[in-house]
Amino acid sequence: MRFRSVIILFAAFALVSLVSCKKEEETKEYMNGNLSVKHEMPPYVKKGDKYSFTPSGVTAPDGTDVGYYFSAFGKTDTLKNGATSWVFEVPDTLGTFSISCAAYPIKSSDKYYNTSGYISFAVVSDDETNGSITNIGRHLGDTKVYIDGRLFYSFKAGGKDWLRGNLCTIRRDENGKEVFGRSYAGSPAMQNVFGAYYTWEEAQTACPSGWHLPTESEWIELLKEAGAPEGLKVLESSPCGAGKLMTKAYFNGALMWDYYRDVTISDQYLSAIPVGYCEIGGNQTLYLGYADYAVFWTADEHEGMGVYRYIYKDSDSVYAGTADKKDFGASVRCVK
Repeated sequence: MRFRSVIILFAAFALVSLVSCKKEEETKEYMNGNLSVKHEMPPYVKKGDKYSFTPSGVTAPDGTDVGYYFSAFGKTDTLKNGATSWVFEVPDTLGTFSISCAAYPIKSSDKYYNTSGYISFAVVSDDETNGSITNIGRHLGDTKVYIDGRLFYSFKAGGKDWLRGNLCTIRRDENGKEVFGRSYAGSPAMQNVFGAYYTWEEAQTACPSGWHLPTESEWIELLKEAGAPEGLKVLESSPCGAGKLMTKAYFNGALMWDYYRDVTISDQYLSAIPVGYCEIGGNQTLYLGYADYAVFWTADEHEGMGVYRYIYKDSDSVYAGTADKKDFGASVRCVK
Protein backbone atom coordinates (compact mmCIF):
# COMPACT_ATOMS: atom_id res chain seq x y z
CA MET A 1 0.00 0.00 0.00
CA ARG A 2 1.01 3.64 -0.25
CA PHE A 3 0.20 6.41 2.16
CA ARG A 4 -2.01 9.15 0.77
CA SER A 5 -1.55 11.92 3.31
CA VAL A 6 2.03 13.10 3.25
CA ILE A 7 4.03 16.12 4.30
CA ILE A 8 7.61 16.89 3.39
CA LEU A 9 9.38 18.64 6.24
CA PHE A 10 11.39 20.94 3.98
CA ALA A 11 11.02 21.43 0.25
CA ALA A 12 14.04 21.01 -1.97
CA PHE A 13 16.38 23.93 -2.32
CA ALA A 14 14.85 26.86 -4.11
CA LEU A 15 16.71 29.58 -5.91
CA VAL A 16 14.06 32.18 -6.54
CA SER A 17 14.66 35.23 -8.68
CA LEU A 18 13.76 38.45 -6.92
CA VAL A 19 13.98 42.05 -8.04
CA SER A 20 14.00 45.37 -6.27
CA CYS A 21 10.81 47.41 -6.17
CA LYS A 22 10.71 49.96 -8.97
CA LYS A 23 9.93 53.52 -7.99
CA GLU A 24 7.90 55.59 -10.39
CA GLU A 25 10.63 58.14 -10.97
CA GLU A 26 13.34 55.55 -11.73
CA THR A 27 14.19 54.43 -15.24
CA LYS A 28 16.38 51.45 -14.38
CA GLU A 29 16.33 48.29 -16.49
CA TYR A 30 16.63 44.66 -15.53
CA MET A 31 19.84 42.81 -16.19
CA ASN A 32 19.94 39.86 -18.57
CA GLY A 33 19.82 36.19 -17.65
CA ASN A 34 18.83 34.19 -14.58
CA LEU A 35 20.87 33.98 -11.42
CA SER A 36 22.27 30.50 -10.83
CA VAL A 37 24.34 29.37 -7.85
CA LYS A 38 26.19 26.06 -8.07
CA HIS A 39 26.62 24.31 -4.71
CA GLU A 40 26.45 20.92 -3.01
CA MET A 41 24.88 21.91 0.30
CA PRO A 42 22.07 19.47 1.28
CA PRO A 43 18.83 20.64 2.94
CA TYR A 44 20.14 19.76 6.43
CA VAL A 45 23.62 20.61 7.67
CA LYS A 46 25.55 20.57 10.93
CA LYS A 47 27.92 22.90 12.75
CA GLY A 48 31.31 23.27 11.09
CA ASP A 49 30.32 21.95 7.67
CA LYS A 50 31.76 24.05 4.83
CA TYR A 51 30.21 24.55 1.40
CA SER A 52 31.28 26.47 -1.69
CA PHE A 53 28.85 28.60 -3.73
CA THR A 54 29.63 29.68 -7.29
CA PRO A 55 27.23 32.23 -8.83
CA SER A 56 26.74 32.90 -12.55
CA GLY A 57 24.15 33.57 -15.22
CA VAL A 58 23.62 37.34 -15.06
CA THR A 59 25.01 40.00 -17.41
CA ALA A 60 24.52 43.74 -17.73
CA PRO A 61 23.07 44.91 -21.08
CA ASP A 62 25.81 47.52 -21.47
CA GLY A 63 28.53 44.90 -21.04
CA THR A 64 29.90 46.21 -17.76
CA ASP A 65 31.11 43.76 -15.12
CA VAL A 66 28.66 42.06 -12.76
CA GLY A 67 29.58 41.35 -9.13
CA TYR A 68 27.98 39.08 -6.53
CA TYR A 69 27.49 39.26 -2.80
CA PHE A 70 26.14 36.74 -0.28
CA SER A 71 24.24 37.36 2.94
CA ALA A 72 23.76 34.89 5.80
CA PHE A 73 23.25 35.23 9.56
CA GLY A 74 23.37 39.02 9.35
CA LYS A 75 26.70 39.15 7.53
CA THR A 76 27.39 40.07 3.91
CA ASP A 77 30.41 39.00 1.85
CA THR A 78 31.30 40.25 -1.62
CA LEU A 79 33.35 38.26 -4.11
CA LYS A 80 36.53 40.30 -4.61
CA ASN A 81 39.91 40.19 -6.32
CA GLY A 82 38.87 37.75 -9.00
CA ALA A 83 37.24 35.26 -6.59
CA THR A 84 34.48 33.22 -8.26
CA SER A 85 33.24 31.22 -5.26
CA TRP A 86 32.08 32.01 -1.73
CA VAL A 87 32.69 29.57 1.15
CA PHE A 88 30.14 29.26 3.95
CA GLU A 89 30.83 27.58 7.30
CA VAL A 90 27.74 26.43 9.20
CA PRO A 91 27.44 28.14 12.63
CA ASP A 92 26.34 26.51 15.88
CA THR A 93 22.73 27.69 15.75
CA LEU A 94 19.86 25.23 15.33
CA GLY A 95 16.94 26.22 13.13
CA THR A 96 15.90 27.01 9.58
CA PHE A 97 17.77 29.75 7.74
CA SER A 98 18.57 31.04 4.27
CA ILE A 99 21.51 32.31 2.27
CA SER A 100 20.79 35.09 -0.19
CA CYS A 101 22.86 35.92 -3.24
CA ALA A 102 22.63 39.12 -5.27
CA ALA A 103 24.13 40.00 -8.65
CA TYR A 104 24.78 43.71 -9.12
CA PRO A 105 26.23 45.91 -11.91
CA ILE A 106 29.57 47.09 -10.54
CA LYS A 107 29.89 50.31 -12.56
CA SER A 108 26.32 50.98 -13.64
CA SER A 109 24.15 50.59 -10.56
CA ASP A 110 22.23 53.69 -11.63
CA LYS A 111 21.11 51.92 -14.80
CA TYR A 112 20.20 48.38 -13.70
CA TYR A 113 18.44 46.60 -10.86
CA ASN A 114 20.15 43.93 -8.77
CA THR A 115 19.05 40.33 -9.34
CA SER A 116 18.83 38.18 -6.21
CA GLY A 117 17.72 34.80 -4.89
CA TYR A 118 17.96 32.61 -1.82
CA ILE A 119 18.69 29.06 -0.69
CA SER A 120 16.96 27.60 2.39
CA PHE A 121 18.50 25.08 4.76
CA ALA A 122 18.25 23.78 8.33
CA VAL A 123 21.02 23.45 10.91
CA VAL A 124 20.73 20.27 12.98
CA SER A 125 22.67 18.47 15.67
CA ASP A 126 22.84 14.80 16.64
CA ASP A 127 24.15 15.54 20.12
CA GLU A 128 22.64 12.96 22.45
CA THR A 129 21.73 15.45 25.18
CA ASN A 130 21.35 18.87 23.51
CA GLY A 131 20.68 17.99 19.89
CA SER A 132 17.84 18.64 17.45
CA ILE A 133 15.65 15.88 18.94
CA THR A 134 14.56 16.72 22.48
CA ASN A 135 12.06 15.51 25.07
CA ILE A 136 12.53 11.79 24.47
CA GLY A 137 12.20 10.48 27.98
CA ARG A 138 14.46 7.87 29.51
CA HIS A 139 12.63 5.31 31.57
CA LEU A 140 13.44 3.51 34.79
CA GLY A 141 14.87 0.14 33.84
CA ASP A 142 16.24 1.25 30.44
CA THR A 143 19.64 -0.17 29.55
CA LYS A 144 22.40 1.66 27.68
CA VAL A 145 23.44 0.06 24.38
CA TYR A 146 26.24 1.24 22.08
CA ILE A 147 25.93 0.49 18.37
CA ASP A 148 28.67 1.72 16.02
CA GLY A 149 29.75 4.10 18.77
CA ARG A 150 26.26 5.61 19.12
CA LEU A 151 24.39 5.50 22.43
CA PHE A 152 20.96 3.90 22.43
CA TYR A 153 18.61 2.77 25.18
CA SER A 154 16.72 -0.49 25.30
CA PHE A 155 13.58 -1.50 27.15
CA LYS A 156 11.86 -4.80 27.88
CA ALA A 157 8.49 -5.71 26.38
CA GLY A 158 6.89 -9.00 25.44
CA GLY A 159 9.83 -10.86 26.95
CA LYS A 160 12.31 -9.13 24.61
CA ASP A 161 14.73 -6.23 24.68
CA TRP A 162 13.83 -3.51 22.15
CA LEU A 163 15.83 -0.50 21.02
CA ARG A 164 14.17 2.78 21.96
CA GLY A 165 15.71 4.67 18.99
CA ASN A 166 15.79 4.21 15.22
CA LEU A 167 18.85 2.35 14.00
CA CYS A 168 21.23 4.75 12.19
CA THR A 169 23.91 2.50 10.68
CA ILE A 170 24.78 3.56 7.11
CA ARG A 171 27.52 2.21 4.85
CA ARG A 172 29.22 4.38 2.25
CA ASP A 173 31.57 3.67 -0.65
CA GLU A 174 35.00 5.23 -1.10
CA ASN A 175 33.39 8.34 -2.59
CA GLY A 176 31.06 8.85 0.35
CA LYS A 177 27.95 7.65 -1.50
CA GLU A 178 25.39 5.86 0.67
CA VAL A 179 25.16 2.23 -0.44
CA PHE A 180 23.38 0.66 2.57
CA GLY A 181 20.74 2.70 4.36
CA ARG A 182 20.11 6.36 3.61
CA SER A 183 19.90 9.67 5.46
CA TYR A 184 16.77 11.82 5.49
CA ALA A 185 16.59 14.09 2.42
CA GLY A 186 20.01 12.87 1.34
CA SER A 187 21.60 14.89 4.16
CA PRO A 188 24.40 13.12 6.09
CA ALA A 189 23.80 15.46 9.03
CA MET A 190 20.44 13.71 9.57
CA GLN A 191 21.83 10.18 9.90
CA ASN A 192 21.86 10.17 13.69
CA VAL A 193 18.95 12.58 14.07
CA PHE A 194 16.08 10.66 12.40
CA GLY A 195 17.94 7.39 12.00
CA ALA A 196 18.50 5.61 8.70
CA TYR A 197 15.91 4.48 6.15
CA TYR A 198 16.35 0.93 4.89
CA THR A 199 14.81 -1.22 2.21
CA TRP A 200 13.29 -4.45 3.49
CA GLU A 201 16.23 -6.37 2.05
CA GLU A 202 18.72 -4.11 3.84
CA ALA A 203 16.74 -4.28 7.07
CA GLN A 204 17.22 -8.06 7.28
CA THR A 205 20.93 -7.61 8.07
CA ALA A 206 21.01 -4.08 9.49
CA CYS A 207 20.89 -4.98 13.21
CA PRO A 208 24.20 -5.60 15.00
CA SER A 209 25.39 -8.97 16.27
CA GLY A 210 23.13 -10.32 19.01
CA TRP A 211 20.16 -8.29 17.76
CA HIS A 212 17.71 -8.92 14.94
CA LEU A 213 14.86 -7.33 13.02
CA PRO A 214 11.62 -8.12 14.93
CA THR A 215 9.19 -10.58 13.41
CA GLU A 216 5.46 -9.96 13.17
CA SER A 217 5.00 -12.35 16.11
CA GLU A 218 7.36 -10.26 18.23
CA TRP A 219 5.48 -7.12 17.21
CA ILE A 220 2.23 -8.79 18.26
CA GLU A 221 3.64 -9.46 21.73
CA LEU A 222 4.78 -5.83 22.02
CA LEU A 223 1.37 -4.57 20.92
CA LYS A 224 -0.47 -6.81 23.37
CA GLU A 225 1.60 -5.33 26.17
CA ALA A 226 0.59 -1.90 24.86
CA GLY A 227 -3.10 -2.84 25.07
CA ALA A 228 -3.87 -4.64 21.80
CA PRO A 229 -6.53 -7.39 21.85
CA GLU A 230 -5.32 -10.77 23.08
CA GLY A 231 -6.58 -12.37 19.88
CA LEU A 232 -4.53 -10.12 17.57
CA LYS A 233 -2.91 -12.11 14.79
CA VAL A 234 0.01 -11.43 12.47
CA LEU A 235 -0.76 -9.07 9.59
CA GLU A 236 -3.74 -7.68 11.53
CA SER A 237 -3.89 -4.04 12.51
CA SER A 238 -4.29 -3.31 16.21
CA PRO A 239 -7.16 -0.93 17.05
CA CYS A 240 -5.17 0.56 19.93
CA GLY A 241 -1.73 0.93 21.46
CA ALA A 242 -0.14 3.62 19.29
CA GLY A 243 -0.21 6.24 22.04
CA LYS A 244 1.92 4.03 24.28
CA LEU A 245 4.47 3.67 21.47
CA MET A 246 4.66 7.40 20.60
CA THR A 247 6.63 10.15 22.33
CA LYS A 248 6.11 13.92 22.44
CA ALA A 249 9.51 14.70 20.98
CA TYR A 250 10.56 18.01 19.42
CA PHE A 251 12.68 18.60 16.34
CA ASN A 252 14.56 21.92 16.45
CA GLY A 253 11.92 23.15 18.87
CA ALA A 254 8.86 22.06 16.89
CA LEU A 255 6.57 19.33 18.24
CA MET A 256 6.86 16.31 15.95
CA TRP A 257 3.51 14.57 16.58
CA ASP A 258 1.70 17.88 16.17
CA TYR A 259 -1.85 16.56 15.87
CA TYR A 260 -3.29 13.65 17.81
CA ARG A 261 -6.94 14.33 18.52
CA ASP A 262 -7.83 10.71 19.29
CA VAL A 263 -4.50 9.66 20.78
CA THR A 264 -3.16 9.96 24.32
CA ILE A 265 0.62 9.83 24.05
CA SER A 266 2.25 8.20 27.07
CA ASP A 267 5.64 7.08 25.67
CA GLN A 268 5.85 3.74 27.47
CA TYR A 269 7.58 1.70 24.79
CA LEU A 270 9.18 2.55 21.41
CA SER A 271 9.41 6.35 21.85
CA ALA A 272 8.35 6.45 18.20
CA ILE A 273 8.85 9.70 16.27
CA PRO A 274 7.08 10.51 12.96
CA VAL A 275 9.97 10.58 10.51
CA GLY A 276 7.92 9.04 7.70
CA TYR A 277 9.26 6.80 4.96
CA CYS A 278 10.91 7.05 1.56
CA GLU A 279 10.24 5.90 -1.99
CA ILE A 280 13.38 4.97 -3.86
CA GLY A 281 13.55 5.62 -7.60
CA GLY A 282 16.30 5.29 -10.15
CA ASN A 283 18.02 8.61 -9.56
CA GLN A 284 15.81 10.10 -6.88
CA THR A 285 14.59 9.20 -3.41
CA LEU A 286 11.48 10.91 -2.08
CA TYR A 287 11.15 11.38 1.68
CA LEU A 288 7.49 11.52 2.64
CA GLY A 289 5.22 11.46 5.67
CA TYR A 290 7.21 13.55 8.16
CA ALA A 291 5.01 14.55 11.15
CA ASP A 292 2.38 12.05 9.97
CA TYR A 293 3.85 8.55 10.12
CA ALA A 294 6.26 6.32 12.00
CA VAL A 295 7.04 3.24 9.88
CA PHE A 296 9.03 0.16 10.94
CA TRP A 297 10.04 -2.92 8.98
CA THR A 298 9.36 -6.41 10.29
CA ALA A 299 11.28 -9.53 9.33
CA ASP A 300 8.19 -11.04 7.69
CA GLU A 301 7.09 -11.08 4.07
CA HIS A 302 3.68 -11.63 2.53
CA GLU A 303 2.98 -12.53 -1.09
CA GLY A 304 6.45 -11.43 -2.11
CA MET A 305 6.24 -8.07 -0.30
CA GLY A 306 7.94 -6.87 2.88
CA VAL A 307 5.71 -6.42 5.94
CA TYR A 308 5.90 -3.27 8.04
CA ARG A 309 4.13 -1.77 11.04
CA TYR A 310 3.13 1.88 11.07
CA ILE A 311 1.46 4.57 13.16
CA TYR A 312 -0.57 7.47 11.78
CA LYS A 313 -0.67 10.74 13.69
CA ASP A 314 -4.36 10.97 14.63
CA SER A 315 -5.18 7.32 15.32
CA ASP A 316 -4.41 5.03 18.22
CA SER A 317 -4.24 2.09 15.80
CA VAL A 318 -1.00 0.34 14.88
CA TYR A 319 -1.42 -0.75 11.29
CA ALA A 320 0.12 -3.57 9.26
CA GLY A 321 1.12 -2.95 5.66
CA THR A 322 3.24 -4.35 2.85
CA ALA A 323 5.59 -2.72 0.37
CA ASP A 324 8.15 -3.57 -2.29
CA LYS A 325 11.34 -5.00 -0.80
CA LYS A 326 13.65 -2.78 -2.84
CA ASP A 327 12.02 0.60 -3.48
CA PHE A 328 10.39 1.43 -0.13
CA GLY A 329 12.43 2.68 2.82
CA ALA A 330 11.42 2.57 6.49
CA SER A 331 12.96 2.76 9.96
CA VAL A 332 14.39 -0.19 11.85
CA ARG A 333 14.09 -1.11 15.51
CA CYS A 334 16.21 -4.04 16.69
CA VAL A 335 15.24 -6.65 19.23
CA LYS A 336 16.86 -9.53 21.11
